[in-house]
Amino acid sequence: MNMEHMDIPDELERNLLEYKGRISTEVRMQLLDLIKCIALLNLGPRSDLKQLIGIALELLDNAQRHSARNDVDFRWHIMNDQLVVTISNIAKREDAHRLMEAVDAIDRMSPMQITEAFRQQLAQGGFSEKGGAGLGILHIARKVGRNIVADVEAIEPDEFRCTSTVSTDLGKSRKTA
Repeated sequence: MNMEHMDIPDELERNLLEYKGRISTEVRMQLLDLIKCIALLNLGPRSDLKQLIGIALELLDNAQRHSARNDVDFRWHIMNDQLVVTISNIAKREDAHRLMEAVDAIDRMSPMQITEAFRQQLAQGGFSEKGGAGLGILHIARKVGRNIVADVEAIEPDEFRCTSTVSTDLGKSRKTA
């Protein structure tokens, strides 16, 4: 494909990272290195840069932990004053159900309730056989509030495509680190 003739805005080219393929700890760490570079280059030093990158880390970690096939579709996109991070993976019924329950619960919570739920979950532990205690999505919600959307679609009797999208307004915190 000849990129010279495509009408892609320069802003989009600099602010987009897409990955589709196998997920492993090594791949996750390489993606995070790329995200750090993209974020620093396009957002500059910010007091919340580590938190923004942390959103991607949590989503990638959750997808790796709960993936039934070890494949993901990942997208980090900065446009105007908005960061949108989307991840999609195939999960077992139980994990898909837990994702929807968590996002639905967060959608009904105030920021103070989200913080309290995070503290309670942290104190209780309750790690599953996959290592998760349900803290990842609560941790993201503490950063972005209720700007988390999840969609679950059955593809096999016990397998579901789970897509999570997190968005946050970048214009709110432009303080430098």
